[in-house]
Amino acid sequence: MSRSRIVALSLMLVPAVCATAAAQEIPPAARTTIEKANADWLAAMKRSDAVATAEPYADDAVFVTSTGESVRGRPAIEKLMRDRFASGGHAIGGSIKQDGITAVGNLIYEWGHASLQLARDGAKPTDFKGRYVTVWAADSAGRWRIIRNLSLP
Repeated sequence: MSRSRIVALSLMLVPAVCATAAAQEIPPAARTTIEKANADWLAAMKRSDAVATAEPYADDAVFVTSTGESVRGRPAIEKLMRDRFASGGHAIGGSIKQDGITAVGNLIYEWGHASLQLARDGAKPTDFKGRYVTVWAADSAGRWRIIRNLSLP
């Protein structure tokens, strides 16, 4: 089975697994952090701000791109974003929509879909759409951080 099929199946199973697990209430601090990260994402993308884009990630987070590439650690995620900004054009619009969120144990699972419009050198903007699954955990200081992010086209 190809990596993309495994990832796609995993993405489809997350809501089902979360729904059958003993879901808990989302801690208010986590909900505030997640809402802020989602609200700040587009502004950071429009500024081509790799530091701000990577800020919600834990030091050892793993980001899996829509092509299946895995990047480990906030510095590597920041570099990935910087490289994308240099090669992909300037973000001019987009959105992120959370389709679901649940807490199980000490983790929070969030899933949804996003879009991004990129413009490059006066060319017609390119639209990118995809789905995501993000796993959040509190660090040793109690701050909620992304520990895993999976992006699918």
